[in-house]
Amino acid sequence: MNQPKIEAPVECFNPTCKKTSSDTNFLLCLGCKKVRYCSKDCQRQNWKHHKYLCKHVTSNGASSASLDDSVYYEKIAVYDPKVHALADEIGVTLSPSDCGNGILRRLVFVGKDTPENISLLYGRGNLEAINIAHKVIRHETMLSPPAGSPMDGTARSRKLDKNYPPRNPREPSEAEAREVGKLKDLQERIRRYMGSRPVSDINGPDTMAILVDAFGDRWVDGIMDFQTALKAMEQGMRPPGIYD
Repeated sequence: MNQPKIEAPVECFNPTCKKTSSDTNFLLCLGCKKVRYCSKDCQRQNWKHHKYLCKHVTSNGASSASLDDSVYYEKIAVYDPKVHALADEIGVTLSPSDCGNGILRRLVFVGKDTPENISLLYGRGNLEAINIAHKVIRHETMLSPPAGSPMDGTARSRKLDKNYPPRNPREPSEAEAREVGKLKDLQERIRRYMGSRPVSDINGPDTMAILVDAFGDRWVDGIMDFQTALKAMEQGMRPPGIYD
């Protein structure tokens, strides 16, 4: 005998309300036909946030083509069933407030940081910030920061790697292999310069001397690489409770 299907309660899409009902008398948005509200007041209150998703659906994505990555993620991606399926697959919880940083890191570490998945999360507009973050995370996977490094300590303290599926990052491209090779050379320069002094003692004059030695007059261009290389080096950073 077939059991009757039990419908999940409908939840008001206004986050400041969140009333639920097992009835279908909640108002359906007549634009996107994706969300419901318990009242017209709630619908009006939420319009300044919902309009991004609504117009994205009704324009078949045209209205969101120029959105910044963080806006696209917060207003559109977190409500996309495909994004939720991807998040479930890699074991991460979506949150509009985290700007997608957690899921981007997870995508990289499990080898699912494809252009298609990145577009699914951040759209096709201004991706400059995401491209930089993606590059830094890719470098991290290839540098394998040891315990006691700032990179490893940050990941552990923020529980960024909690509930990870098996790690399987993509093989580096030729360009990435060259970039990481330069970072490793920079790490070796830091070790040689510091000599018997611990890397954790590095100061402003040390930093400047290493940058000029490595990059000459173009030392400003090397600051980001220097920071990445340094953060991936063991510096005795072992906050209580993180490595216990």
